[in-house]
Amino acid sequence: MADWRSERDRALVNLERDKRPASRAEAADLLFHLASEEPAHAAEFTDALVRLLADAQPEVRRSGVGLASVVLPPEQLPDTLLPRLRDEDTRVRLEATGRLADLALPHARGALAGMLEDPTPEVRFEAARGIAALKHPAGLEVLLAALDVDTLRFRALGALAELEDARALPAVKRLFGKWLLPAFDKTQAAGVLMKLGDPAGAEWLMQRTRKKWSTDRALAVELCGELKVPGALERLKDILQDAKDPCRGAAARGLGRLGDAQALPWLLSVLEDRAAPEDDRLDAADGVWRLGVPDGMERVRASVPTFASEEARLELEELFREGP
Repeated sequence: MADWRSERDRALVNLERDKRPASRAEAADLLFHLASEEPAHAAEFTDALVRLLADAQPEVRRSGVGLASVVLPPEQLPDTLLPRLRDEDTRVRLEATGRLADLALPHARGALAGMLEDPTPEVRFEAARGIAALKHPAGLEVLLAALDVDTLRFRALGALAELEDARALPAVKRLFGKWLLPAFDKTQAAGVLMKLGDPAGAEWLMQRTRKKWSTDRALAVELCGELKVPGALERLKDILQDAKDPCRGAAARGLGRLGDAQALPWLLSVLEDRAAPEDDRLDAADGVWRLGVPDGMERVRASVPTFASEEARLELEELFREGP
């Protein structure tokens, strides 16, 4: 199998020599994905980044914006993203606005507010969710309008949950009551209702944790912990302690977000069970780490050598960098 450097160099050659737009766009996208998979070697994609951002083809520039988010340190990224907000192509503006929104930088609020006037609804949406992450309501109407768009609804609900603006409650209640609303959207809406003080949200979330085969059950389980739904501690404990429950990992993450130290021994029993699936053990590590109990955090650190895969150990290292 060719190593990533060979693939990178081949993609750069294709980008330079191939005149077909589809092939060039594919090469640019490959460069972004290669860099994403090799974050320790991000500096080796700097030349590719300069090449992509200066390209005449919009799809290539769009991949360049994505590549910038991988290659550049966070403090340098805004200087690269801000000029792309004025790109003539919608795809580039959309990518740049979304990446800037992800950074949640207070000093970028003005630039994001300007994108609320963009002619493209998707760009306005990305700007609105970025502003919502900064707890400012300037994009509220854009987020409410996105509740009617199938492809944006789930993320719009997530942004409204972050914003916690009570003016959104009537619209979210109407959405929650719609017939044939997809299960994930309804459960996400229930979480927003809970955040905005409507008890119907908590009732729905607890109910979904008891639906053994619903596609949204894991989301409901985790939200019960994150939103501190009444009764969540015992409910998530029951799920965690059932080795056959497919939502065991979600329960572990939810208990960490719930923040009740009573859950520590339950989570440690999964973390230190070498017969348990590695994914469940990683989720237990996440839960223990988020509880922030010093003894538990030390035991997470001590558990690193017990994970067989390099991928799992890297995930734990990332967890340590994030902090509790």
